[in-house]
Amino acid sequence: MQSQENNHLPALSYPAGMKLLYNQLKFLLNCVRYCLHRRDYPLFRIFPLTSGVLYTMKIVHDLGIGRQAKFGDMFFSSLSVPHSPSNAFDRMVAKGGLNVGAAGTPLKQQIDTVFLAVTRRCDLHCQHCYERHNVGSGEEVPLARLKQVMTDVQRHGVSILVLTGGEPMNRFPELLELVKCADKDLSDIHVHTSGHGVTLERAIELKKAGLIAAAVGLDDVNPMRHDELRGYLGSHEEAVRALRTFRTAGIFTYVNLCATPAMVRSGDLWRYVEFVKDLGVGFIQLLEPRPCGGYFSVSVNTLLTADDRKQLVDFFREINTANRFRQYPVVHYPGFAESPAQRGCMMGGLSHLYIDSRGNINPCVFLPVTFGNIMEEDFETVYARVRAAIPRPLHKDCPSLQLHGALRKRVDAKEGMPVKHQAIEREWEKMFGDS
Repeated sequence: MQSQENNHLPALSYPAGMKLLYNQLKFLLNCVRYCLHRRDYPLFRIFPLTSGVLYTMKIVHDLGIGRQAKFGDMFFSSLSVPHSPSNAFDRMVAKGGLNVGAAGTPLKQQIDTVFLAVTRRCDLHCQHCYERHNVGSGEEVPLARLKQVMTDVQRHGVSILVLTGGEPMNRFPELLELVKCADKDLSDIHVHTSGHGVTLERAIELKKAGLIAAAVGLDDVNPMRHDELRGYLGSHEEAVRALRTFRTAGIFTYVNLCATPAMVRSGDLWRYVEFVKDLGVGFIQLLEPRPCGGYFSVSVNTLLTADDRKQLVDFFREINTANRFRQYPVVHYPGFAESPAQRGCMMGGLSHLYIDSRGNINPCVFLPVTFGNIMEEDFETVYARVRAAIPRPLHKDCPSLQLHGALRKRVDAKEGMPVKHQAIEREWEKMFGDS
């Protein structure tokens, strides 16, 4: 990796020991400030123990995710929380974003992450693509509508606004305009890309426009396996180059790793973490493949097994807690954090929400169920419908697994994809009713 100092790039580190303790003390002092300025932070709560910030700290401890990444003068504690210190972080606190245990109640109005797909176009043919049913060259949501929806989402309250696709670099002028127009005092702006189409000139423009972070899909340390999964020869090389390019532009980087059975069983997870560490990434977002998109027609039995998941959990815990990995990227593992024994599924704005490239508002990127479309209704109307259908975290298997059979029936009946919520309302109510 190129010398950060010689290139005047922000240094990447992971505070530990006294430095980490110092940061924790600063956070506690900020909590005092939040308490003293109640009018500015009306939803900040230390108590009750089942929903306030103390309970959130317990969740962080139980999950083993107490590490932070420091990039220049910015601290990143999670991929669903704005960097600190920042106005966006304070806004998140004011909207109840630290009340993780209160998800589904008026004490947590903040959405942690909204994924907004800005284009249907993509030159790759990824086997695991959750947008497979939308990818193409057809009509796209107009820029003016995307800007209005982005404004509405930020006004409602979102910590991380992720601009994705398709491949967002295929609609670069519009992507750049969205980053420029986003209110950075309300949210951190991220971009998710395969790396295809990333250039230094574009990265610098995005940085100047206010982009905080960029994630690149890097699914393997083995270029051949990665390119085969992505359906594009040279995609591994492009992804690596994109990470270096964003880093050179002074943008915080992380990787999205879809942990396929082939990758997990190869034993290369440890080689992978060494590889991305040398690329200067701050986080590894560890994603489990789900039966949607490109994997919609495969048997769920061909995805990860219980043993595969155990390996991932062990990897996640080891990297985040062992002293010898203190200066390695932090691992963010949503599938574990939202497992039935932990926080439960946090779809539908309890934590995350997805607006696909055709404008459909879906509870999650892995669940192709639409509650409405931004080309037909305003965001708040559809979002209210989502919230009514998802009243609380779901402590069961991932809904994409539970509802896969019902969705297959609707798709086989030529009802289209994503499936309308009304078409599976009975199965949906049963899923929540039995919990």
